[in-house]
Amino acid sequence: MFCCSKCFGDDFLTTIIIRESSSRGTCDFCKTENTGLINPELLNDYFQPLIDLYETSEDGEKISTLLKNEWMLFPLLDDDIALKLIQTIFQEAIKDFFIPKQNQDKGKILNWQEFKDELKHDNRYFPQKAPSYEHLKALLNFIVAPTESISKYLYRARINIDTEIYKRDEMGKPPAKIATAGRANPLGIPYLYVASSLATAIAEIRPHKGDNVTVAKFEVTERLILADLRNPRKTISPFELDENGLNQVYLDLDYLCHLGEELSKPILPREAQLEYLSAQYLCELIKHCGFDGVIYKSSVGDGDNFAIFTDDKTYCIECEVHAIDDIVLASHRV
Repeated sequence: MFCCSKCFGDDFLTTIIIRESSSRGTCDFCKTENTGLINPELLNDYFQPLIDLYETSEDGEKISTLLKNEWMLFPLLDDDIALKLIQTIFQEAIKDFFIPKQNQDKGKILNWQEFKDELKHDNRYFPQKAPSYEHLKALLNFIVAPTESISKYLYRARINIDTEIYKRDEMGKPPAKIATAGRANPLGIPYLYVASSLATAIAEIRPHKGDNVTVAKFEVTERLILADLRNPRKTISPFELDENGLNQVYLDLDYLCHLGEELSKPILPREAQLEYLSAQYLCELIKHCGFDGVIYKSSVGDGDNFAIFTDDKTYCIECEVHAIDDIVLASHRV
């Protein structure tokens, strides 16, 4: 039986499978047609360190379920097919249930919550419960966005004061003297906020029906080094880490995901001034570590947001006006 890169949904394994594939056809597992195929046994050495994170337990789950939930693997396969693929990789039946050998470190999430409360209500500039800079710096190295994953074009929207379109030189980051505090930037320190799509850029500024909106299209002119906090479980490939790196990342996966949620969760405008403080601290730390910006999920659109610390590596190539003639409201039950 043969598998393909679509079975795993992992960028690093995709590169390996493309390199090692010697034939094309229909995958025996995900049924993708006309794709590069590989003998699953050739992936044994890549999967063994990952499997070693877990141990058997009657109170556990299928190993396929754990790998799907914790590492976002096997996106096209149900649990039984994924388990069959794992068994084919190791050439043995796997009937046991598994649990992690080490639990992910929930303490860092609790510490972050305490730090947030301290920033909001006790110590703004000299917090005693600030997270370890060295620890966070080490974690950020695991979530550098690959250059090929960053769109060549990004979008920024502004609501027009009147019917006049904003000029291109008015669509970059605002001047420092008038820069208000935002989700990622502190007061007086401007960032360039852009989105992966036109629709997301417009949704982020929350226009009203009847508004006219200028949308600028930016071209990325130089390589951007961005921290990707959209979904660390998907961003990080466990297959390209050594044993020490894999164990450390596994312990901190929940923590990294929590930091991503800090940037993307919806915030009521009346609560923003205080609720944004911890996200601003995080972005300043990311900037201090040498990054050009951060990618995070949009809380109001389907796309992604980019907070870019400098606009030197982007160029506004065009602006156009969009009239808002309808507002779509999202709702959820609680």
